[in-house]
Amino acid sequence: MNSKFYRVAGITIEVRSDYSITENTFHPKFKQFAVDGPGDDNVMINHHFYLPDSIEERCEHEIYNKSQWQVFKTDKAWKFKYHPVLPEDPPHSVMGIFNLSYTALDIYTDEISEEAYKNSRFNGVTLFNTDQILFAKLLCDRNGLIIHSNGFDVNGNGILLAGDSGAGKSTLSRMLKKRGFDILCDDRMFVRKLQSGFGLYGNWCHGTVPDTSSISVPLKAIFFLEQSKTNRAILMDDKKQIARKLVQSMVKPFLTPEDWEKTLTVIEHLGRTVRCYILKFDLSGEICDMIEKLFQGNKNLFKEDN
Repeated sequence: MNSKFYRVAGITIEVRSDYSITENTFHPKFKQFAVDGPGDDNVMINHHFYLPDSIEERCEHEIYNKSQWQVFKTDKAWKFKYHPVLPEDPPHSVMGIFNLSYTALDIYTDEISEEAYKNSRFNGVTLFNTDQILFAKLLCDRNGLIIHSNGFDVNGNGILLAGDSGAGKSTLSRMLKKRGFDILCDDRMFVRKLQSGFGLYGNWCHGTVPDTSSISVPLKAIFFLEQSKTNRAILMDDKKQIARKLVQSMVKPFLTPEDWEKTLTVIEHLGRTVRCYILKFDLSGEICDMIEKLFQGNKNLFKEDN
């Protein structure tokens, strides 16, 4: 079989390959996202195992060159060159040519043999070290964004745990998982504006902890975390403060000015329609009870606390 379909956040990714795609080509986490065929919103990725001739003339303007990445842009395409740098990086170099809408992508590499491709258990459909480069732009064009946060399903209600490194995302996530709540993804959460509100989507672009889920739930609350000796939540009403925190927390793709305008519009609407809190918590686990009760109709539990 030379093609596979995967769906996340309402977007269907079709992967086609010059080599056969086996059960071990992609990481087992992809099985929960597998679907039988195209959907209403489709993206095509083609894997090629050679480097094309005369590719440079299509990519004249370098806009980024740091660490694993060189990024070029023309009026017709984006070009990404990926090279492994860190020990945990995929060990092969990859060139990706995206159309401007990121709905068609050709991946080129001459460093993966057919036998290796069949058994590599790749962590991304792009063969890069992460697929967030692809999804950050796709979501931008679909009234969405990626937020550096952990996402949970609390009895059918979606919540985001956001905060700086050391704020306690991992600590609180462990507490919530022990209570039996489902984590949707570690450190990268997909959010989309829908007619009914905002949707929160599990995905495979996780952080250091390989927690993933294919489910989606309505996004009901965003918690900006602060470890503390007490448990309390401060309901935020300063929309500019909320917008600043969301911009700081989002995964920022290579956006045009028009893209940034769309993204900031989504962030402004997100801050107006989804309750946002400063969440202070200790290690007792009491905060988990408070979060669950929030969705049992106790609206006064999380009143503004100065």
